[in-house]
Amino acid sequence: TERARSVLMSSSGSALSWMTTWRGNKYWFSADGRSYVAYRVISGVALTTGDPVGPRASLRDNVVEFAEFASKNGWIPCFYSVTPAVRRITDSLGWGGIQVGEETVLDLDGIAFTGKRFQDVRTALNRAKKAGVVAEWIRFPTAPLAITDQITAISEEWVADKGMPEMGFTLGGLEEVDDENVRCLIAVDEHRTVHGVTSWMPVYEDGVIVGWTLDFMRRRSEGFRPTMEFLIASAALLLEQEGARFLSLSGAPLAKVDEKQPEHVSSAEQSTLSGLLERLLDVLGRTLEPVYGFRSLLAFKSKFQPRYEPMYMTFADPAALPSIGNAIGRAYLPDVSIGQGFKLVRTMIER
Repeated sequence: TERARSVLMSSSGSALSWMTTWRGNKYWFSADGRSYVAYRVISGVALTTGDPVGPRASLRDNVVEFAEFASKNGWIPCFYSVTPAVRRITDSLGWGGIQVGEETVLDLDGIAFTGKRFQDVRTALNRAKKAGVVAEWIRFPTAPLAITDQITAISEEWVADKGMPEMGFTLGGLEEVDDENVRCLIAVDEHRTVHGVTSWMPVYEDGVIVGWTLDFMRRRSEGFRPTMEFLIASAALLLEQEGARFLSLSGAPLAKVDEKQPEHVSSAEQSTLSGLLERLLDVLGRTLEPVYGFRSLLAFKSKFQPRYEPMYMTFADPAALPSIGNAIGRAYLPDVSIGQGFKLVRTMIER
């Protein structure tokens, strides 16, 4: 992990690349040591965490060489949550691909949250001022215990309410927040009560931080209601002052802006394994919605009028899609108990 961090911090990655440093990933490094791919092997599938990290000029070589490395080990290569740039490369190799999520991006060029479109955001900023709630940057490992204890309690309450374990893979929890390179923006009042917390991961381009990606979001259930709108808007205004070019509000997995089938996709194509997996992931997304709220999270982010970037899954062998679907489910929910599994199935049946 330390080697991967060093490469990332001196090179370029996508908005999700800091997730490659999380526990659970293995690493393939290019021959020159300047690039890597983070992946995990589940059910014989080598599932990547986002794009290859490294010089953009090496992207195609890294995709091809990682796929060859996976195949030599008897694994099925699958690039997950990748950008359109990787999708174009794998398309040119004859691979298949489907959209698995939507990244929401705020360009910070003079962002001011003025006009009718940002009414909800402005209301949150004004209400916070009246309530004496302010936004404050901290780093979790060095923050006072009085603050981190509250954040831990807020997170534990959130998990307990779900009755399901926190999801992993491309969704971080407290372990991922406890990182000196990750910044947290918290909402606190005059009594030092924490009303909510957001965490922000650095995005690197040629060794320079050019943006920040939202990961962890938790709000005190009885606290200041528009805490999240307030914190995201505050982060945008503060980080623009620091020179950041953009904020990624991250991807909402298994959720897309337009849930309708694209008109150019024929019914014959939809009957293929790829179409079946797309529908399976859609059902999985709908099933998990009452518990994890991906679609409502994507709708919430629309308040900030973001730019939408599709996130893809690409694969060499369509016949391997059942294994790939299983691997994705186990990557997100590795710790689901039998009882929780029944709860999911029951939710699916009810829906």
